[in-house]
Amino acid sequence: MHVVIETWTPKPAFFAADEETLNSLFTGMQEAIKQLEEIGVVTLGWGRVEPAPQSTSYEWFAIWQAPSREGADVFLGGVESSGWYNYFEQTNLVGELRSVDVVSAEVRALEAGVK
Repeated sequence: MHVVIETWTPKPAFFAADEETLNSLFTGMQEAIKQLEEIGVVTLGWGRVEPAPQSTSYEWFAIWQAPSREGADVFLGGVESSGWYNYFEQTNLVGELRSVDVVSAEVRALEAGVK
């Protein structure tokens, strides 16, 4: 299973957009979410970023689950084609969920290679 974590902050274009434009953007997003569910891509939740040590400067986040990297790529392609990036400055993280032991071993192997 893969996850996609989006973090974003509205751009000036978001605040300058008229109500019809924003309604169209968010209505299209709701329709796309229904279509994504059909291929196994689901939203786990959305929220506002709260203060934390070493936090991101972005204001909002969403976490998605995809059955594969291909599903995550379909999702990200849909975000791009929706025009979302015209209105939001965004960073995306994509990765496969694996156990702590597996990832720890990979990180330690990197560390050993640097020494």
